[in-house]
Amino acid sequence: MKKIYISLLLIAIIAINKGAFAQVPTITTSAIPQVGFIYEMMSDTAVAELPTFTVSAGSATAQTWNYTSQFVTTYSNPTSFVAPASNPGAASFPSATLASNQGGSTWAYFNTSASGMNLIGVDISQMGVSAALTFTPAVQEFPTPFTYSNSVTSASKASTPTTFSGTPITIIAHENQTITADAFGTITTPVGTYTNTLRYKIKSISSDSVVSSFLGTLYSTIDSTIQYSWYENSTNSLIMSITMSASNDSVRKAQYLQGVTTGISSVKQTILSTNLYPNPTSGISYLSYENLSSATVNASIFDVTGRQVATLINNQQQAAGKQMVTIDVNNLQLSQGLYMVQLAVNGAMKTLKLNVQ
Repeated sequence: MKKIYISLLLIAIIAINKGAFAQVPTITTSAIPQVGFIYEMMSDTAVAELPTFTVSAGSATAQTWNYTSQFVTTYSNPTSFVAPASNPGAASFPSATLASNQGGSTWAYFNTSASGMNLIGVDISQMGVSAALTFTPAVQEFPTPFTYSNSVTSASKASTPTTFSGTPITIIAHENQTITADAFGTITTPVGTYTNTLRYKIKSISSDSVVSSFLGTLYSTIDSTIQYSWYENSTNSLIMSITMSASNDSVRKAQYLQGVTTGISSVKQTILSTNLYPNPTSGISYLSYENLSSATVNASIFDVTGRQVATLINNQQQAAGKQMVTIDVNNLQLSQGLYMVQLAVNGAMKTLKLNVQ
């Protein structure tokens, strides 16, 4: 009788453990973004609020996180994924299946497979210099399938020659990254509660430099971050993320998912036509565009270093039809030079160059 009792007890323990293990989610290719996906993220970068975003240690048991009260000062920060063709620098990345504007005039190019989503390279335009940087090997941005305790490490480099003011230079970028699934459980954001999420801990070291064979190193920078991202195995995918400085654990940015728009038409046809005239200008220029449907609209101006210098439209609800925005370069105190006007309509982005004389 004792042996039977012990056997039944072991069976019960195994059954309980199997039930517990079943709660550990696995993120598969179904969570990878596709052409036409717009992730409507709400971001909080208010300095006074960021210290409230704390992160618990990794754990092999299910955890519960609640970030409903921390988000106070937020702004819309959508991320769109579109087909690579016709976007800046697309010809340099023929194997790309996805493209995404990273703000200003920087575009990122990705490909996807059964092992996840990889960053092939970026097309940048800064200080009048345009360059396509191809990473070797590709940076593994979103590994799949992925579950608790899985980990991947990548060390990638990109280098491309170009010219600056007639001087030959080389732009070099390094990306070293380790992604570990360090926790799982239920997370609550201002939108709702997600019961089956997996947390990715992403440790990144990025370095960029500009080198001249005549003048040596002209520019060099290095940045080290730790990002905690919560994913669920669905088209919602990224539920929330917190980005911290690896040097002192200070929080730089926190964001949560408000909703996802899918479908190619929602990206390609959101903005029917766009124009910026007169251009060049020394006084007033007009940004004209046409919305296919009612939309949330943002428009900003960036200088060639990627710094935002003006906000033209801030999260404004607009009806379908033709729209026009007046850009008075004198009132905005824009000095002579090249600027980027970025228009976002329901997350679909378009960037136009503005030459101020």
